[in-house]
Formats: sequence, C-alpha cells, structure tokens
Amino acid sequence: MKKITGKVFFFAAGLAVLTGCAPDVNQANEEENEDDVIVVEETEEEEEEPEYRVTPTIDSPDDFYRNVLRDGTYERSEARGNVAHAMGNRIDIDQFEMGLMEIATDRFSPDDYYFSEGTFLSGNEINYWLRRQADEEGYEFGLNPSLGDGDDQEEQMRDQPLVISHIMEHNYYSGNGDDDVSLSGIVLGVSIRSVYYFQTEDDDGGLYFHEEDVDENYADEHAEQAAQVMVERMRAKEGAEEVPIQVVFYREEERGAVAPGSFYQMADVPEGEAEITEWEAISEEQLVFPSAEARENDANLSANFTQFTEGIDEFYGRTVGVIGNGRYKDGNLDQMVIDINLQSPGQAEVIALAQFIAGELEDTLNAQVPVHLYLNSVNGSEGIVIHHPGQEPYIHINRS
Repeated sequence: MKKITGKVFFFAAGLAVLTGCAPDVNQANEEENEDDVIVVEETEEEEEEPEYRVTPTIDSPDDFYRNVLRDGTYERSEARGNVAHAMGNRIDIDQFEMGLMEIATDRFSPDDYYFSEGTFLSGNEINYWLRRQADEEGYEFGLNPSLGDGDDQEEQMRDQPLVISHIMEHNYYSGNGDDDVSLSGIVLGVSIRSVYYFQTEDDDGGLYFHEEDVDENYADEHAEQAAQVMVERMRAKEGAEEVPIQVVFYREEERGAVAPGSFYQMADVPEGEAEITEWEAISEEQLVFPSAEARENDANLSANFTQFTEGIDEFYGRTVGVIGNGRYKDGNLDQMVIDINLQSPGQAEVIALAQFIAGELEDTLNAQVPVHLYLNSVNGSEGIVIHHPGQEPYIHINRS
C-alpha cells in the first residue's frame, strides 16, 4: 500500500532577510506578490508490510488454534468489549466466543489454519449495524427491525423487538508459518435474542423496565435478511473481497439462565461470492444437571451425576452446590462443564477436594467426554480439574 506525502515550497519574486520587528500581518498579506507560486511535490512512500508470526504449537487435548501475531503483537479486535455490553448473560458471553471457534473447526481445521481476532469491523461499526433500521435519528445502516406499530413507545418496541444483540468477527489464516501467512477465511457470529429487554421513560423522567419474548420465526427471518446485508458489506471491504465467509447464528438464553444458549444454523459463502444461498442446521443442545429435562433425555448420565454429587456431599459432610452443563451435538454428549460453589475453603481443603474429584470423574461420573470442573468460592476461582477420556486428570489450584 502506498501513501502520498506532500512537501510545500514557496518561491517568491523577491526574498528579503528581515530584522527587527515583524510587519503587520494584514499589511504583509496586502503586499504579497501575486506572482508567488505554491508548488506541491508529491512523493510516493512505501508503507512497510507487517511482519506476521505464528505462536508455537502447544500439545493440548483441547486442540486450540495457533494465533497470528502482527509485528510480534497479539492483534486485538477493535470491537472487543462490545459483547459484554450487548449480551446480558455471562455464560452466553463465554459460550458465544469459544463456541464460535469450535464451530469454525469443521471448515477451518486447527491443523491447517491460524486464528486472529477480527480486524475488519470496529466497535463503532458493529454498534451502527445493531441499531434499528431507519431509527429516530435516520441512521441508515441499522440491521435490527424498525419500530413497529403502537400508540406509545412501549407498544412500538414490543411490536418489533430488537433481534440481533451482537456480531463477532473471527479471522483465519493459512500458510507455511511466520513469513508466509494470508487471510483465508472470515467467520461472523450473530447472536440472536430469545427475550428482548428494554426500558421506556415517562414525561417526568421515570424509567420503566420491560421484557418481551422474541418469536423464533420472526427472529430467524429478520436475522437471515440482515446476514445477507452483512456479507455484502464485508465484500466491499479491502482485503475481504475474495475470502470465504461463514455466518453462524447463536440463540441466547434468558437472563439468569444456568445453561448457555446454542448455535443453531450456519451458512457458507464461497470465495468471491456475496450471496447466501443455503442455511445449514446445527444440531446443538444444552442440558442442565441435575434437572427433569436431563433425567428425561439422558437417564444414565443423570443418575451418574446424582451419585457424583452425593459423593462430594459425603466428602464435605454437608450439601455442596454442584451444577453441570452438558453440551450435545447431533444428540450425543460432546462436552461437560461442572461448577462447584464452595464457601470459604482453605488451600488444603481445596487440594483434597480436587484430588477426590479427579478420581470420581472417571470412576463415578464416567461421562466419556472432556469434562472441565471449576472450583469457585466467595473469593473467586479456587481451582480447576480437567479430565479427558483415556488420560490422567489435570489439576490446578490457585494460590492465594
């Protein structure tokens, strides 16, 4: 890429060296010779190409992507932080970002591609896209529905709920390593509301908080139209004209939910094309343990989980809060996350519990999938136990 720099030279008909007091500015302007010429010399200056480095491979059963570093620095998306503002559920925030990377592995294998946070969409641009179409300020780039019909603001907002809460961009590179990487794919994650939370204000400045369930058919129809516009806008950006684009939809859970939402459909746009021609369903479901739904859909694991929690209660001599989230893909358990909430444990107690749990995960729970178990207390994270089938458990205790 080249940039233009200007050097300005003044050639006067006469040149004098002045000493003493400077003349009045107005007088100097009046006396300026009409033959004075301003010449702008344009020079081309080569902009240095960035140097790319790729982080080393780390032996891990989780099969994480290696990351692309620009000039030796991790490149952060300008839109970072928007997701926390847009999505009201902490577990949805975590699942949306990490799950989006997992979805991408089918198209962009970690063996062949490197990861980078999105660089095409800034935080401001994403915020503009999340606004209503033709809102009260007349902003034309909004991708959410315009206000609906109604006698007041509340009715209008209920009639046409906001559908899209966040848009996340991930980039994938391929190549032979440090000196030979190129952008090879873009993934856009689109988070869809299941409940619309909003507020209105009366003439006296009083605030009223409301919520409205978002019909799935209404949401999907509008989100698919918006996704088509997103792809067209991405194609207009320099550097994104030819690379494949993948769009993935995620449906959020309501605030306060103990299980995250799920990804439910996606579309692949081949390189150089700008039209979404087909949507592919993603079979993903989250089950909370213990729950009636878990007992109905996975009775064996539900029984094992109950026995697992009873063992922890017996270890402590009292009831301990244990919540599990099982993620199912195509009807089969794919991963499990367990949170154990303690009160104010000592370090020795946490170590003993982690050791006990490491054995119980294999002997009692026997989930046959990766299990990530987090030990938490009022002081924050106390430790983590990770178990992959056929491998020794990994234990980490946070030192106070």
